[in-house]
Amino acid sequence: MDVADGVVDEELGDEATTQTPSIERQLETLATMFAEKIQYDQQKEKAFDKLYQELDIFKNDFVEKRMREIYTDLLLLYDNVKSYLAREDVQAPENTVARECLGYALEEILEVLYRRGIEPIALGSDVFDPRYQRALKTVATNCPNDDGKVTKIIKDGFCKGNTVLRHQTVVVARWQDEERVDL
Repeated sequence: MDVADGVVDEELGDEATTQTPSIERQLETLATMFAEKIQYDQQKEKAFDKLYQELDIFKNDFVEKRMREIYTDLLLLYDNVKSYLAREDVQAPENTVARECLGYALEEILEVLYRRGIEPIALGSDVFDPRYQRALKTVATNCPNDDGKVTKIIKDGFCKGNTVLRHQTVVVARWQDEERVDL
């Protein structure tokens, strides 16, 4: 039977024409169900994409936090080697080999940090900069031009990109005017 042309098979009679609307309704129902399923799948895919993005952010943040702990330990090792290198007994003329070994270790630590994008803070000015430095203490100065200048670096500071991992610990000069009264 060719229902589209309105021809009815003699054997089926009127039964074929009454089934056509039922089949059309079923096809419409199926089309609606497919459209709903496709929309549901698209929403599910978006939800999964968002979930994967959040998981990546969490994973990266987790890794960075763990790496920060390692960086902190490396910076502590750097401080210890640097303090040993500055000791008087190591600076004695007979300890050339010890100085060379400690200097080499210090360079290696800096190289490891550098390969991870961590560099010592190097400011182009001796004026105290609170973005990169923390004042451990202040010392009095009689010269107003020296007010706010760093007189000594106690501990080196380090940055990773634009993030300060550890501020430079410094001593800052403070001008003491006899007429000025600090409250």
